[in-house]
Amino acid sequence: MAQNDSGEKGGSAAMKSEHSPFSPLNEYNISINYELGMHCTGFDFSYCCVLPPYNSIQSQVIKTPSSKKRWPELLEAAEDDHSVLEDGKNRYKLAYGHLDNTYSEGNKLKYWNVPYDVNGDGKYGPNENVANAYFTHLYVYKDLKGTNPKGTSKDSEKLRVGLEIPVPKDNGPAGAAAPSPMNGGFLHYTGEEGTIVYTKSPVLDNVPIVLTNPGIWDALGLPLTPFNDRKSKDLLSIVESDIQPYQQAWVRMVDAKSGEPVIDGKSGKPVSFVGTNPIDIPNCANCHSNETANGKKYKLYKTERAFWKGLGASDWIANLKATSLSILEMHDDRHGTDFTKNYQGSSRDTANRLGHDPVLCQKCHADNVIGVLNSKTHKGKDGKDHVIPPLTQAIHTVHQTNVPMPDEHGRTASCQGCHPAHRQDGNMDGYPITADGKNAYANGDNRDAKGGCYVGRDVHSNPAKDKDGVGTPEHLNAVGEWLKTNVSQIGTGDGGKGLWCTNCHNQLSRELYQRDNLENAFKQTGETLRNKSLDEIAKAIGVSKKELEEKYMDPKVVPDAKGHDTPGKSGILLTWARERLVPDIAVIALKGNGPLVTKDEDGDINVKILSANPAVDPKSLKLPEGATGALAVPYEAATHGRDYWISPGAPHCADCHAAPFVEGQGGVAFPINQPGKYSLMRYTKGHAGLACQTCHESIHGLYPVTSDTDWTTYKQPTQYNPNGSHGPLTCAACHFTNDKGVPLVANKKEHVWKGKSILEDFDSAVQWMHASAPDLGGKIPE
Repeated sequence: MAQNDSGEKGGSAAMKSEHSPFSPLNEYNISINYELGMHCTGFDFSYCCVLPPYNSIQSQVIKTPSSKKRWPELLEAAEDDHSVLEDGKNRYKLAYGHLDNTYSEGNKLKYWNVPYDVNGDGKYGPNENVANAYFTHLYVYKDLKGTNPKGTSKDSEKLRVGLEIPVPKDNGPAGAAAPSPMNGGFLHYTGEEGTIVYTKSPVLDNVPIVLTNPGIWDALGLPLTPFNDRKSKDLLSIVESDIQPYQQAWVRMVDAKSGEPVIDGKSGKPVSFVGTNPIDIPNCANCHSNETANGKKYKLYKTERAFWKGLGASDWIANLKATSLSILEMHDDRHGTDFTKNYQGSSRDTANRLGHDPVLCQKCHADNVIGVLNSKTHKGKDGKDHVIPPLTQAIHTVHQTNVPMPDEHGRTASCQGCHPAHRQDGNMDGYPITADGKNAYANGDNRDAKGGCYVGRDVHSNPAKDKDGVGTPEHLNAVGEWLKTNVSQIGTGDGGKGLWCTNCHNQLSRELYQRDNLENAFKQTGETLRNKSLDEIAKAIGVSKKELEEKYMDPKVVPDAKGHDTPGKSGILLTWARERLVPDIAVIALKGNGPLVTKDEDGDINVKILSANPAVDPKSLKLPEGATGALAVPYEAATHGRDYWISPGAPHCADCHAAPFVEGQGGVAFPINQPGKYSLMRYTKGHAGLACQTCHESIHGLYPVTSDTDWTTYKQPTQYNPNGSHGPLTCAACHFTNDKGVPLVANKKEHVWKGKSILEDFDSAVQWMHASAPDLGGKIPE
């Protein structure tokens, strides 16, 4: 049992107080969130892989005050051991895991047990499997803090994930450097630098990838599956209703030496919290295991399905196996690959049906989401080499063009038709795509689907949000007001259903991002279009107001005679169009008509970055020796992945919300985000250094979620909020407050919003709290 400074067991046991809606429930709060908005993966990698398993737990630890006029404290790690949390003289650890999900490989996942010739020598050696093949483009030199003792980019000095640093079974890809096992692990503190690995781009070696921001406790890249522990059941017996998409992560505080639970001084219970870690399976099989995708032309799926059914597989598993053959056969036919050339359809072999190593999409396609910045090339019909398009562009373009699935409002249903949409209760009623790949809401509204990774879950699609958590107005800008009135209609008295995917994931987000040159992001000082009228925004990006509304803010399918969405006319397809605007990444040095480049020891080309803020005036920058000028260049000049899955290509709170209810600017995680530009929410810190996700949860599952889709997230805020609110976290989760819900530490003279003391008004206090956040690009505030 842990002891506090006074020698008492547990936390401050003598500090127990009466439960009140105006004081913290707990002595310690441990937040639990995830690092991406939508986690989806396969679980059988014996054929191919679009996305590998990769879930993280991220936490912050707040010690609440012992009396009304004291401040909460954000706890950090011991300098000598980043797995140890220090609270005064007390040393604790943060154990973690998932309820009834303690392992992956075996009867829930085929990943480590699938051979892959990682080093390309034609043989299978130790650790040569898909799990070790997937992240070989990522490397470090010494540790996960970006340390590069020799200041080199020489390939022979790199320690590559999966090669020099093999990935242990049931661990994340950083498992050998910072243990991240599915079971029996402890969270690690990311420190002042964050968790950093490197990758290589077409024009720059040692591109830093910040996997987790500074000041966060995390378990990185866990190979989580949506299946609870299955005891002795065989993988072939899995059925679709077994999917549990909202896995319940837990984090517990234990004594660093004894491992005994720490007892909370206020609640009298062990310090332990449960939070969401979502993971789901995409719906490819609904089309690719039948004639909907294959028609009469492609037939290998039938052979594969029959083989596995003959071995007793469930229909769902047999369909998933068949789907892999369908996708690979179609790819061969359309793109000239030979993935199915050695397919052993008549064989009884269950381990290697393709007759070669599995097809890993990112070995050819760039994909910024996992840090693959280089694509391979292919011969075009013109005989020339062409760079293979990014994976997300390739997949979205072909599906959105050919199978747009508009609902009666014209909004594409292919978002939720393809992406995961399973529910925690396993019920398939009201699913957005039928078992044979048809649009279930062709004559209805996509938003009526019964739940999923976003729809029927997130605050933006929760009609009950104002009755079940949110305590303040939305504070919207002109874009947000238009969407509330014309699309969402939640809170307008019109029976609104919320936003749809394409109201956020669209080209407007990129247009706004390109034109930002912020001084303070929370106060929105500097240059921006975000506080302008729709007329001004339309004029600035060169379209009419009508086109802004219909093509950029609420894009619809524009069907041709075949029912396909129409490139050049569809605002949805504009997001993936080759010709569209790609925001700038940085200012680089020029020499003559091209970039100033150097070569490293291996002959790799490296450009010279002069500013990570691409909006600065190039003339204001000091040029290095040999440079003749400077120029801002777009993301596609630095990565074949273009701007997909990083700040320019993803939506921002600031797209719709007025300051200060916006993200901070980037900087720490360049090139994922940049100074002078809005960061993604998941890389932003707000009030007192708290991650935005600590109080709001993560994108697609923002508090308050609906009560019947994702029970884990629905219950999560009640562990912190004394008033039982379903989120976001209230001030009383960490502070003693007055009857208005405002912290008593607020000062009448200093804590003023728009001339009014925040002590008198909760909404004013919330606005002040967001506006006063330190805008440090993700750094830990002093």
